[in-house]
Amino acid sequence: MLVATIRRPMLFIEEAKLRKSKSPHFQPISSPLFKIVFLVTILVLSVSSQALLSARAQDTITIRVWGYGLDDARAKARIAVFQDANPNIKVEAVGGDLNTQQLLTAVASGDPPEVVNVDRDQVGSWAGRNALSPIDDLVARDKFDLTQFYPFAIDQVKYKDKLYGIPQFINLDLIFMNLDTLKAAGVDPATVDPGNWEQLKDIAAKLHKEEGGKVTQTGFDTKMQDGRLWLWAWANGVDLISADGQKANFNDPKVVEALTWAKDVVDAQGGEKARAAFSQSQNFFSPQNPVLIGQTSMTVFEQWLIGVMKVNPQANFQTMLPRMRNSKDPVTLATGSAFAIPKGVADAKREAAWKFIVGMTSTDAWLAGEKATFEKSQADKTPFTPTITGNIKADQEAWTNIYKSISPAYDATVKLFPDALKAARFRYSGPVSADIKDLMTAAVNDALQGAKTPKEALDDLQEKAQKAIDDYNKGPGNQ
Repeated sequence: MLVATIRRPMLFIEEAKLRKSKSPHFQPISSPLFKIVFLVTILVLSVSSQALLSARAQDTITIRVWGYGLDDARAKARIAVFQDANPNIKVEAVGGDLNTQQLLTAVASGDPPEVVNVDRDQVGSWAGRNALSPIDDLVARDKFDLTQFYPFAIDQVKYKDKLYGIPQFINLDLIFMNLDTLKAAGVDPATVDPGNWEQLKDIAAKLHKEEGGKVTQTGFDTKMQDGRLWLWAWANGVDLISADGQKANFNDPKVVEALTWAKDVVDAQGGEKARAAFSQSQNFFSPQNPVLIGQTSMTVFEQWLIGVMKVNPQANFQTMLPRMRNSKDPVTLATGSAFAIPKGVADAKREAAWKFIVGMTSTDAWLAGEKATFEKSQADKTPFTPTITGNIKADQEAWTNIYKSISPAYDATVKLFPDALKAARFRYSGPVSADIKDLMTAAVNDALQGAKTPKEALDDLQEKAQKAIDDYNKGPGNQ
């Protein structure tokens, strides 16, 4: 009807001209022949329009992204950059932790999500279960530049020399110190040496406080109970799993020494059970954060802690890198995630998934995310603290030109990021990494809580970890 309404005045003009010319071919608008031609024309135009709309609808591809939510300014800005470049790709994002069984079931059923956001140290575990698809062909075809990411993060998402993901986000362990509690205990922060384990144990005991038999201040938390056996083993000169992923080293004397030291540290502060009970009473993601208010004097923690602490821009704290034992050389544990494509995603869906991964990890997307986070912080009247994205250029730009000075303590921490990245190492990410992680957590906590001696716990862990590796290697197609 819209076409007819627009065209009809012009037809009357043309009819008038033809009447004057007395053309033998003239047919009045009111004639039966004209009406038939006109109606056929409208019908053809209508069918053509519907076909075009249908084709456009068919061109829209929906992809599901598991393990990555769109509930913050950074994520929303990143995906906006992607959508601007790819308006025909609709993204359905499901946040929260990736559910192992749910993903394996989806892959087995032939209906997996098109993209998953996985912990990098679990990539080998997923790939080893045939749940992820390698992306080397896509990288090669598009000449996709992997040097835009930190080399260690790329190495961590490889399994059997194949690439299974593109990294995003880097978390790096630092040592945080509440300077008010150190000063109260007479400890000069300038003398603290993370490479001197005996000193750290003595400082832990000195900073520790109890009232009525309950811990009121933790002196130093090694975080051994939270997976940092890797960090302290490296600091003592040994890797827990061989470089080829075939040999476990959990009962190496240097690992036993590291766990024994960590137990001595926590025992000097009332024991692991007392520490754990005190930790349960703390309100971490709040202005009452234990490091911020001095409930924890010193601790190992990821750099993103400053994003929690920023509620107090004038917080009196200091950060430093962990060190190799009896050395000034820094060492730190790097963690984070990666976007990957599950097994079974094919054809147009796989192309759309790859475009999503490329777009979301691009420099432009990351910088849009950092700028949006900065603007949100400004609107909320809170300081902006940058993340470590995994994209080298985006990080350098964000730290240099988007981040604005908060205080000497925060500024010094951000300036520490490049040194931390140079010292970064990553833990084993092979096919049984998830199993070994669970076994290690249980063994370490048995030792810290006194259920077993450190050597007993590590001997048991060694046997189980090596068996997990060997059993996997005996499986079909794994030799």
